[in-house]
Amino acid sequence: MGKIISLGHINPDTDSALSAILISRFAKKIFGFDVEPRVAGDINNETKYLLSLLKINKPDIMEKITDENVVLVDTTEPGQILPGLTDVNLAAIIDHHNLGGLKSGHPILARIEPVGSTATVIYKILKEKNIKIDKISAALMIACIISDTLNLTSPTTSADDKKALKELNKIAKLDLKKFIKAQFAAKSSLVGIATGDIVSKDYKNFEMGKFKVGIGVWETTNTESISSKKSELMAALEAKKTAEKLDFIFFLVVDILKENGIMYIAGESEKTLAEKVFGAKAENNEIFLKGIVSRKKQVVPPLMGELTKKE
Repeated sequence: MGKIISLGHINPDTDSALSAILISRFAKKIFGFDVEPRVAGDINNETKYLLSLLKINKPDIMEKITDENVVLVDTTEPGQILPGLTDVNLAAIIDHHNLGGLKSGHPILARIEPVGSTATVIYKILKEKNIKIDKISAALMIACIISDTLNLTSPTTSADDKKALKELNKIAKLDLKKFIKAQFAAKSSLVGIATGDIVSKDYKNFEMGKFKVGIGVWETTNTESISSKKSELMAALEAKKTAEKLDFIFFLVVDILKENGIMYIAGESEKTLAEKVFGAKAENNEIFLKGIVSRKKQVVPPLMGELTKKE
């Protein structure tokens, strides 16, 4: 077997990037071979802050998979993976999303669980194998769980996430209140991000029946910093829809503190679909979605259900 890398989805969020790093730290004990971490795009400000805080080097960015074998983390959706991944060079999967359309030409370790974070799955594997976890790795896993579950408030949160966070902090010994406050401040930061790029920072494409749907998310403790750029964001959504030949595109702004969502509506087709699916009225190209904070659990499934009816 040639070079083996750990890699998450395009437009990597914190769970994707840090899970790739975590796999590289424990790969020898989990799989019996060494792994080098990579990311499928530039990391966000939250991830940059955490790597700096924990004094960890940023993984190299990849644009295409060539002859590398891949331990895939945090996705199994073909549309969210760099080109070049085949059934031949897929070495393993560790994820917490629905099973996408991947195939393997040989037996692999594939671990997918309905929990709030890929790092929670990694923690469970380490615990089952009695692999010792160091303080930095524990902090990395804590950061992933906090990020993906919005500090255990998202509907994606499971009992396993809560248990993992508690047990991991016995190792990391973090002041969680201060740690979370600083992490969410970094997650909300727009420093160094062009307005047009806000839509793409946490963005995924989905095949929903015969339709191609793009959904971007921005999680923040300061929704006004986003709403003040609304006209530019709408233009960015329309441009992305055209460039990627999408049937629908949506952008969900998640208020971390109030645990609500505001969905930006790019056009009439999105307006009609969103009003039907979410049962709310769109005004000024946006819909207020009370209690909706999760793309994975609260946005994708109802859209998928509606659009697959239209095949």
